[in-house]
Amino acid sequence: MTQYPYIKFQVAPLGHFIHVANRFLNPEEGRWDWSRNILRKYPELEKKLAKVKDITKRKKIAQHFFEEFISKHKKEFGQRKRQFQREWNKINNKYMVALSGILEIKWPAKDKEIMAFITPNPICPRNISGRWFDTCILSSPEHMRGIAAHELLHFLYFEKWKKVYPKTPESHFNSPHLVWKLSEMVPKAILSDKKIQKIISHEPRVYHEYENLRIKCRPLLDYIGEFYNKRKDFEDFLQKSWAFVNKHKKEIDKA
Repeated sequence: MTQYPYIKFQVAPLGHFIHVANRFLNPEEGRWDWSRNILRKYPELEKKLAKVKDITKRKKIAQHFFEEFISKHKKEFGQRKRQFQREWNKINNKYMVALSGILEIKWPAKDKEIMAFITPNPICPRNISGRWFDTCILSSPEHMRGIAAHELLHFLYFEKWKKVYPKTPESHFNSPHLVWKLSEMVPKAILSDKKIQKIISHEPRVYHEYENLRIKCRPLLDYIGEFYNKRKDFEDFLQKSWAFVNKHKKEIDKA
């Protein structure tokens, strides 16, 4: 019997969450500043950090704030863990099969269990090599399914990418590289596929920077969608999309 990856939902260890949250609250130079995505959900934390510039002090304030938040909502975290697990279990195998078929690649044998950490963070990062992603306690089960679908796509997408472009350094699977940027554009087209929508009916989202970007007066995502809809196979879609973003790298890097 074929075995497919299984998502295990787990309340994030405090150390994991604080490390991830501080990366977003104190972005490195040259990286997108996503701190606002967190602070608008937690205005009390925003007030505490408003006039603090020292990174060490900011990290201590954030850690103390979220330690209190997690302690106060311990029961809710446990409830969300059970709810998310129950809801995802209903579609796990169907989704894994559909994604494998669309990308035309089998899930690696190593992918037996993928961790989904539940955190207070509305930003939901993923780790390709570590096979984990974050989801937020503030999310509804419906929103969680969309997040999970998006992050799981990344894991298998890069397995396919390595087959087509085997010389790509794995560091390029992350920001700020163009390979990563393309991986954050394609979910709109792939997850809109009717095979996915039959399992998870939702509106796939990508970063606003790419939603709003226009190339020659036409939305960037329209080009990507056209490559997908007219593909000979998934490799053809990757090749045409990759050629396109390379050609328009300057415009994309300004987004």
